[in-house]
Amino acid sequence: MKKHLILLLALAIGLTACDKKETFKVNVSLKNGNDETVYLQKFVDNDPVIIDSAVITNEMAVLTAPVDDPQIQYALKVKGKRGSMRFFADNKPVSIVGDINNPRDVGIMASETQAELDAYYNQIQEYYNRMRSNEETKNAAFQNEDYAAVDSLDNITKGIEEELDNYTETYLKEHADNFIAHYILDLEKHDYPLDQLKEKVATFNTESIYKDNINDYITKQERLEVGQPFIDFTLQTNDGKSVTLSEVIAKNKLTLVDFWASWCGPCRHENPVVKAAYEQYHELGFEVVGVSVDQDEAAWLKAVADDQLPYAQVLDREGTASEAYMIYYIPANFLFDQNGTMVAKGLRGEDLSAKLGELLK
Repeated sequence: MKKHLILLLALAIGLTACDKKETFKVNVSLKNGNDETVYLQKFVDNDPVIIDSAVITNEMAVLTAPVDDPQIQYALKVKGKRGSMRFFADNKPVSIVGDINNPRDVGIMASETQAELDAYYNQIQEYYNRMRSNEETKNAAFQNEDYAAVDSLDNITKGIEEELDNYTETYLKEHADNFIAHYILDLEKHDYPLDQLKEKVATFNTESIYKDNINDYITKQERLEVGQPFIDFTLQTNDGKSVTLSEVIAKNKLTLVDFWASWCGPCRHENPVVKAAYEQYHELGFEVVGVSVDQDEAAWLKAVADDQLPYAQVLDREGTASEAYMIYYIPANFLFDQNGTMVAKGLRGEDLSAKLGELLK
């Protein structure tokens, strides 16, 4: 009987040990941080998820994270303050030290991965510092009407920009087997034409969650190339009516889906251009659906009234259409024919009326 009890006890202890997950600590030391709540976040599918929290006492707090994929990025966020401090941990203890009132000067002593990423961005910052210094010198030369010096300094800035581009290109090639290079390209993927992005990711010879992100982005962007069919949506107008894109397309020879916002200066500059094109070509079968990404409905309504936009305006507050059309920058637009096939995109200024004149002649 005693043997059975001992065996059961040993089994229970073993099961308890198996259930206990490995963890690592995030040690926080922030001056002026007493009584502030800090959150430890990890990024899941690019979204921050809170996994622990603590109140700073005696300028100290300790948070705990379960051991996970070393490619996962974490962040420390202070309750009520904008932004967060991101880092890679390599599943090892992390120390975050500084002053809560000076987040830019907070030091994150984390992993070898983070140290490598810091080294990359420190080098990038050096290029930006050189460009900023050169621009200050150029502005002074302009004030002194020394235009020869201005031209010379312009060339210097272009040279630094080329150095920066070459540094990034070389880094991505030399670190193709390191997920940090994948992470960097994932952050910057919106800045590359699709064909260049495909070439870069094709050189990555290992797998990573960031490489997967880039390939997913490429797949979605290919869906938005000229020649592809429209992606339907239904949104509300400024007077409460529903607009379904497929219905608009079916009734018109050409339909422009125009993404903009009240707070976007370039968008407001383009609104008169789109309005003029609408007034010129509407009777020939041209329609516009303005899609605002505003969160402030009052600001959106005021902008529509101020710019006197005569075509349908819908509010994409939840980001349904913006997400479907991969809108990262505005203004952005897509032109579809009556069959729903994209015939052009990114038409700005005179290019819009020129394209309409070509297709509606």
